[in-house]
Amino acid sequence: MTKIVYLDILSYDILCRRGGRPMFVNRIREIEALERFWRDQRAHCLPVTGRRRVGKTFLLEHFAAGKRVVYYRCRLQGTPEQLPRLGEALAEQSGDAVLRANPPAAWESIFLLLERLCANDRLLLILDEIPYWAARDDAVPSIWQNWWDERGRHLNMMLVLCGSAVQMMEKLFTGDAPLAGCVTGRVPVSPFDFRAAADMLSFPDPIDTLTAYGMLGGVPLYLSFFSPTRTLRENLLTSVVSTSARLYVEPSAVFAAHHESYSPDGALRVLRAIAQRNHQWSSILTASRFSTATGLAKVMDRLIGDLGLVERLLPVTESRESRTYRTQYRIADNLFLFWFQFIEPNMQHIEFGDAERVVDAILAGMTEYMGAIFERIALEWTRAASGAGRLPIRLARVGSWWTGDHDVDVVGLDQRGEVALTGECKWTNAPLGGDELRSYLDHARALGGVARVRPDCVHTLFCKSDFSEEVRRWAAGHPAILLTPTELLAPFSAA
Repeated sequence: MTKIVYLDILSYDILCRRGGRPMFVNRIREIEALERFWRDQRAHCLPVTGRRRVGKTFLLEHFAAGKRVVYYRCRLQGTPEQLPRLGEALAEQSGDAVLRANPPAAWESIFLLLERLCANDRLLLILDEIPYWAARDDAVPSIWQNWWDERGRHLNMMLVLCGSAVQMMEKLFTGDAPLAGCVTGRVPVSPFDFRAAADMLSFPDPIDTLTAYGMLGGVPLYLSFFSPTRTLRENLLTSVVSTSARLYVEPSAVFAAHHESYSPDGALRVLRAIAQRNHQWSSILTASRFSTATGLAKVMDRLIGDLGLVERLLPVTESRESRTYRTQYRIADNLFLFWFQFIEPNMQHIEFGDAERVVDAILAGMTEYMGAIFERIALEWTRAASGAGRLPIRLARVGSWWTGDHDVDVVGLDQRGEVALTGECKWTNAPLGGDELRSYLDHARALGGVARVRPDCVHTLFCKSDFSEEVRRWAAGHPAILLTPTELLAPFSAA
């Protein structure tokens, strides 16, 4: 009989429920990777990494179904508190009444029991939030590494080490870290892109689907709170613009979960500054009221590395290691961007019961807000289309490009660093017309000053509504792709 042992699961990062029914959506690539390691029958040690709320625990629960598994969630406690609880979980899987009554509580006895459990059938051991344990006892990685090197790597088992503190996970498993040599593979878990998010949102109108993605982003837990049977207005009133709504307090909840690591005040100030369109370091430093650049750097390091809430952007033609004045910082999570632009400034109105007026203001501001989001969607589509082989050339890098005078929303470079694709995005109710086309072409031509532009460079035009006849005639005579929300959400056809 299949036995699944869970000890102290306080909450799943993502347990999407509609009508009381757990939902598991997408994650095909991650499940296939985990299953490959499981079928291999050799011992494997796998880090599963990803920011909080992204669905790592629910992914692992789905993967564990039908397998002999012990799940143990680490706490922010030392080894004397952790070992007895881990021993209880292992003893429960053993089926031995004596062991259940007297579970092991020391390293060697726990390792001996673990080896016994692997003697006949393959075992999956999941240590969730392993950085919590390592933060309280820096000997823990070395102890697991010594056991794995001497004994664990010979067993019929799969050891999954999961964590949300992304930077801490990197430190645990890279370079000369003790566990680095144990790793046999990696499974990163990222937020959904807009196409995967659309599978959860499923609004009848593609524009509503993209708008909802602009509000919620790609975290499955957040997406689960919107229902396609309600209008966007109804969803906002029910799930965001209400003092009783989970998403109303989500930013506070995320920072509360990390309060042991650092004070959230500085992080909130930085996010607020970026949401107010301060995208360069100097303006963020001023707006967030840090007295020194060092203080800002420490907080920014957390927001980018551990929480994944901020991204550092460079023009796509520049090296990722460049230190340039063109560097920009953006809020990477759509829900947090939405919250800081629309919810936090209106909290007093919401708490005084004026949610209807706040929602009116939100919907009135959606066209401007979605402009930047639509650029992000266009970049996601371009990467996915290139990966699926749906573009004339496979792209090596995709991003945006800007100078003081020019700005191109989408730029794709080939393996040689030549410009193979450029694109323009317009989230407007009016069709994209000739004036916008000519302006875009002027900006795109400026790329020739920093990189070679291929003669067969593809033009991708993205518009919320449609394209004028002039633009359609131009596209018919050039290597061009015209995309509205309907085309963006359409499955890629077979080659």
